[in-house]
Amino acid sequence: MLSFLIKRILSAIPTLLIAYTLVFFIAHATPGSPWDSGGNRPIEPSIKAVLDAKYNLDKPLYVQYTSYLWNALQGDFGPSYRDRTQSVNDIVARFLPVSLKLGAAAMLLAVLLGLPLGALAALTRHPAVDGLIRMISTLGISMPTYVVTSILIVSLGVGLGLVPTFGWKGLFTASSLVPIFSLALAPLAAVIRCFRTSMLEVMNLDFVRTARAKGMKPLPIIIHHMGRNALIPAITVAGSYAAYVLVGSFFVESIAGIPGFGRYFVLAIAARDYPVIIGTTLIYAVIVVVINLLVDLSYFLLDPRARLEQGR
Repeated sequence: MLSFLIKRILSAIPTLLIAYTLVFFIAHATPGSPWDSGGNRPIEPSIKAVLDAKYNLDKPLYVQYTSYLWNALQGDFGPSYRDRTQSVNDIVARFLPVSLKLGAAAMLLAVLLGLPLGALAALTRHPAVDGLIRMISTLGISMPTYVVTSILIVSLGVGLGLVPTFGWKGLFTASSLVPIFSLALAPLAAVIRCFRTSMLEVMNLDFVRTARAKGMKPLPIIIHHMGRNALIPAITVAGSYAAYVLVGSFFVESIAGIPGFGRYFVLAIAARDYPVIIGTTLIYAVIVVVINLLVDLSYFLLDPRARLEQGR
């Protein structure tokens, strides 16, 4: 297992380097300058030259590329061009925890509801129950998050007045209900469908029939035999959604007015704030790599065959 972990960590290095290279050159290839005001009065060339010199934008691209990469390896993502009173590290420390809390709550809701609903859809003998759960999962996958967020704000906030229509007051307040449910709906639907399919595949396998023949009670069979084996594909699906949800949705945070990482990333793109764009993308890439690594490690805990193959 240790050798597998080392290999995966080493293989993540070129992935992060490619992500950095792409976002660096795409950001700098975007027309315009970080100092463009967007109004009718453009910035004076002399002032622009001073700002370029201060932030090393007057140097060749390869110099900027290597300089930023070296500083990023030391944990310094540089200053923000949009808000020059704080660095990218300050922005990350301020906004990332909000998105992580919001995303973690959404994924927890998706998993805790998705697994029992998926098992219920597979095990129930009533077609109406299975059909209702399948309809909910289909709607969750097909509806974009910004549509769900808008519908919930209009219905629950404007129509009924149960939740705020804009703003963020903390995770355990009414202001978090709409964004949490909006972010949780898509992974909830995916977990339901995947776990239902997996349960249907394993419920008639030999080891399940053997457990029934031995006289085991239905609940232990469902949890220890069927559920554990059906959980592996569901974890893979949940992991693919977790990277997107844990750092927050750009649309959900922008529509609901949440001061999260995703919303600030959108503002940084509009302002051509190169250090924030690059630093945010690198953090996204690291989160994706870490989540994929955790998903792979979970296979060792759930599937004995993975441990046997690794031990050979």
